Amino acid sequence: MKKQGYIIISFALAALMATGPSVNAEDSTISIPKTDSNIKVDGKLDEAFWANATKVDYRFETQPRHNIKPIEKTTAYIIENGESLLVGIVAYDSDPSKIQASYKKRDQIWGEDTVGFKVDTFNDERKAYNFFVNPYGIQGDSIEDDVLGREDSSWDAIWNSAGQLTKQGYTVEIEIPFKVLRFPNTEGRKVWGIDFIRFYPRDYQHRFAYSPNDRDLSCILCQIGKAEGLENIVSGNNLEVTPYTAAQKSETRNPPARTEWQSEGVDYEAGVDLRWGVTDNSVLGATINPDFSQVETDAAQLDVNKQFSLFYSEKRPFFLEGADYFNTQYTLLHTRNIADPDFGIKYTGKNDGNSYAALVSRDQTTSFVLPGAQGSSVYTLRDDNGQSVESDVAVARYALDVGDNSQVGVMTTHRSAGEYSNNVYSVDGIHQLYDAGKLRYQVMYSDSDNTDDMQQDLGMAANTSGLGYRLNYGHNDKHWSWYASRTEFDEDFRMDLGYLTIVGNAKDVAGAGYRWYGDDDDFFYEYKVKGEYSVRHFTSNHDKYEQTREASMKLYGRLRSSLNLGGGSRDYFFEQIWFDQDFYFINGSIRPVSQWKLGFNIDVSDDIDFTHIRPGKYYDYGVYTEWQVNDEWYLGADVSETDFEVNNEQLFDALIFNLNTNYHFSAKSYLRFIVRYSDVDYNTDLYVDPDQVSNLTRVSRQLLYTYKWNPRTAFYIGYSDNGFEDDTVDKFEKKGRTLFTKFSYAFQL
Repeated sequence: MKKQGYIIISFALAALMATGPSVNAEDSTISIPKTDSNIKVDGKLDEAFWANATKVDYRFETQPRHNIKPIEKTTAYIIENGESLLVGIVAYDSDPSKIQASYKKRDQIWGEDTVGFKVDTFNDERKAYNFFVNPYGIQGDSIEDDVLGREDSSWDAIWNSAGQLTKQGYTVEIEIPFKVLRFPNTEGRKVWGIDFIRFYPRDYQHRFAYSPNDRDLSCILCQIGKAEGLENIVSGNNLEVTPYTAAQKSETRNPPARTEWQSEGVDYEAGVDLRWGVTDNSVLGATINPDFSQVETDAAQLDVNKQFSLFYSEKRPFFLEGADYFNTQYTLLHTRNIADPDFGIKYTGKNDGNSYAALVSRDQTTSFVLPGAQGSSVYTLRDDNGQSVESDVAVARYALDVGDNSQVGVMTTHRSAGEYSNNVYSVDGIHQLYDAGKLRYQVMYSDSDNTDDMQQDLGMAANTSGLGYRLNYGHNDKHWSWYASRTEFDEDFRMDLGYLTIVGNAKDVAGAGYRWYGDDDDFFYEYKVKGEYSVRHFTSNHDKYEQTREASMKLYGRLRSSLNLGGGSRDYFFEQIWFDQDFYFINGSIRPVSQWKLGFNIDVSDDIDFTHIRPGKYYDYGVYTEWQVNDEWYLGADVSETDFEVNNEQLFDALIFNLNTNYHFSAKSYLRFIVRYSDVDYNTDLYVDPDQVSNLTRVSRQLLYTYKWNPRTAFYIGYSDNGFEDDTVDKFEKKGRTLFTKFSYAFQL
């Protein structure tokens, strides 16, 4: 059967090479023809209409060698049928045995052989959809924001792809329904920005592309080609209804006080998510009785001797859809703060350079970060019975495109519960001053009403308000980069729906760097050096409390290696004491063989024992690995050890271990096992009050089977447990275990 497939594909490729229009090498405009035929997405390119598709050659290698002819040939074919954009790609390889491909989770294909394209449907050179697949057709998609310089890979659209390995390399077919894209609702021919890209990982990570790259430009999407055609296409109303049902049984206990397992029986849940494409360029989303449980456990992090709250990324689908519309320089909306909502409604869209977004929800738990100049904490509102308090949430964002690759915007967030409220108002902008230079700014004002408990427990006033701003200029060309910024926050500024840990300070930063490139036979092909100086002052009295000088160097080379090393000095004022601190770091990664990546980090620095306000020494060592054992089995692990010394004696030692392993039975079906482990041992002889610390080991595990037809139609069944060992017990004790299942199905109407 495999041989027969090779024969079919070979005949199809021969036919494609003989017919079909192509793009002139001097012209970057691609004409997209139309067909009345449908496609069977199997990666073979054997449909007759491919002969009439526009042929597009990948003309340049842009990394590591710059704008030269690629070392391997790649050809794309593009056409549309009124309902979908159809792309076929033929990736030739002089040694197909070295092709790197495996069955992976969606969006985990980076580092393997991949092909795909990016498309700027508004042709405004600001945002683009990215669609990539590996030779097995496994998908990776994202939204690229060229203005903010971010790429959001959490965005998941429903589209079709398939791949086939051949004797000449591999081929893929991609079908992108227009209803998953947003584009201007205009009649006649449309012009979209487009680029075709191939990643070819061998000794180097080669990047081939249709469009050349000018390293003296700070924008990416302003350099890609154009595609014309697509007359009379429409996204349609695109109503998507995704009901779910879930069940779980949890048991808990609390050794040594309570050793018997306690359970309230099986908990059943059901709800529905709705997604409606109101127009070609706007989407309304809603959820009723949402299932906001996380299928994936957060990685373990060290929380000992830390002054600031830890950050955990969002993983829940409802919040991830259209999240890029709320982006600003500062994270005014960090949706992990909406912990347990009853419902959610969200509307996002763009029209004629106007972007808009709104979100409303009610959260059964009200927790937020209380920032400070030298520390932060998390506060939770509770009623007289100690129960969590519900709060109303509302967020709105508007942005206007101005000039070339520039934007201005406003945003407001609101959270309230009884006598508590927090409102934030923001104005921001990004302006392209010239090809390599940008000016960014953001001004924010917050107004908060604080509960009686907050006033009594935290010493707050009944009403607090504050101002914050950031002004930044940056230059980045082929060789040189330099930047300067000014940031200032009043001590009463808060963004209770966002993520901000430091206020009550003003910070000035200035830095410069230089980049150069090696010759073809050098081990390292790119070098970067950078120096930076920063200083902080309290806003209350303008006294300086932190001053940092840092220098670093980054290198990129063969075996897809990278190395980053540097160091510096810091003067830090804390609790009426100046601490003189030096710090050094080195980290890097390498692929000794194509299927195995190995990385490490070493950090050594002077630090502070915040419990006793005395100088200490911080040592952190870590290694991580990513091993594609075979096409089906992936193993990833990281381990880090932290030693903290005071007067050359160890104050505490911490070990963190994270294990992630997947076994794929097919492209849609896999089994995953996760382990999170942390162990902290204290030297109580160095503590004034030894009872304030306890040696603690924590372990959590999860075994999960998944069958996923697409990002929103999936079946899960799994088991998880967690436990601990500390000074109150004499052995490791489990304290929680859960058996759970969930099924969701996306109806596209």
